[in-house]
Amino acid sequence: MPHVNIKHFPRGFTEAERADLVERLTAEVTRIFRVEPGAVSIAVEPVEPSRWTEAVHVPEIEAKSSLLWKQPDYSQPLPAEGDR
Repeated sequence: MPHVNIKHFPRGFTEAERADLVERLTAEVTRIFRVEPGAVSIAVEPVEPSRWTEAVHVPEIEAKSSLLWKQPDYSQPLPAEGDR
């Protein structure tokens, strides 16, 4: 405990990006939850854009809206394919 699960549109990550995300998330989670780094797990799961609504939005955002600490703002434009 705690476990962080990030779902995102598919894109490639460099090893440096992966390490940076793990380091930063772990640092913040350990600080806020007051746990040791070994207690933190992080999963990163790509979801195709065509499946986002059925696989993520409906079951995890709509159905669990009371658990969200931040709501999505889908009115913002998506980054260009090369920027993802």
